Amino acid sequence: MFVSLASLRPYPTTRTSLPSSVLTSPRQQFIGITEKKAIKCYQVMNEVCYEKVLDQAAGKNQTLIFVHSRKETAQTTKFLRDMAMEKETITQFVRADGATCEILQEEAGNVKDPNLPDLLPFGFAIHHAGMSREDRGLVEELFADGAVQVLVCTATLAWGVNLPAHTVIIKGTQIYNPEKGRWVELSSQDVLQMLGRAGRPQYDMLIRPTKTPK
Repeated sequence: MFVSLASLRPYPTTRTSLPSSVLTSPRQQFIGITEKKAIKCYQVMNEVCYEKVLDQAAGKNQTLIFVHSRKETAQTTKFLRDMAMEKETITQFVRADGATCEILQEEAGNVKDPNLPDLLPFGFAIHHAGMSREDRGLVEELFADGAVQVLVCTATLAWGVNLPAHTVIIKGTQIYNPEKGRWVELSSQDVLQMLGRAGRPQYDMLIRPTKTPK
C-alpha cells in the first residue's frame, strides 16, 4: 500500500473506506475502496475522482489523474465530463475568459486522436504513448498554459514529461500482470514518479484511491 511514501514527504496520510465516508487531509489522502465487485469498484473510483477534481476545479486548480491503460484514459475522462454535464458543473472546468474557450475549440479541430475533439472544449484531455507526438505535445502545452483543467494520463507522462499539477490522483495502485496472471501492486518507482508531479510546495495534494485487500 506504499505507506512508507508518506515518510518521504512532510505530508500526513489519511486512510478511510469508501463509499461510506471520505476523510480529508490538508495535503495527502489514501482512499481505500472496500467494494469487492469489479464493476462497482470501478464506478466508485470514478465517482471519487469526480468529487476530487470538482473540488479542485472550483478553486481553479489543475489535476493530473494517472490510470493504468491507454483505453482507460478516455473512459475515465469521458465519465468525468459526462458526470459534470449531468450535475451541471461543467462550466467549472473551463476558464471563464473567452480566449481559452476559443483556443480549446480551435485545437479540438486540429487533433488526430479521436477522443480529444469531444474532451478539449470542456477543459479535459488525455495523454498516453499511443497518441501522435503532435497530439501529446499539444496536450502538454495546453495543460502547462492552464487551458486544460483535468488531464488523465498513463505513467508515460510521469517518466517522460516535467508537467507539475496542484493535485495528483493515482486511480488504483494495482495493475494486471499477464505473466503472473494476477493483479500486482505498482512498483515504488512508478508511484514515486507519479507523486513527483505534485512534488513542489505549490503543488501539494496527492490522492490515491485503491481497492483494499479482501
